[in-house]
Amino acid sequence: MNARIWKSLMIGLGIPAVGVLVILPLLANTAIRVFGMPLLFVWIFIMFPVTSLCLWIAWRIDEPYYRNAPERTAEEEL
Repeated sequence: MNARIWKSLMIGLGIPAVGVLVILPLLANTAIRVFGMPLLFVWIFIMFPVTSLCLWIAWRIDEPYYRNAPERTAEEEL
């Protein structure tokens, strides 16, 4: 795989995975509240748009590769 694919994988999958799988357990036992909500819930709600943004950035990195790829039909894939 080339560097562009690794970069898009790290942005599109790595950042959201670290945000949910690593940081979320660290926030599970905190008593901090933001606007009356536990920090854990605030973090989860923040991760929704962050994940979408990361996926969009990863697509923008990979999009030229897919744009220049030849079109394949269903018969060619079988």
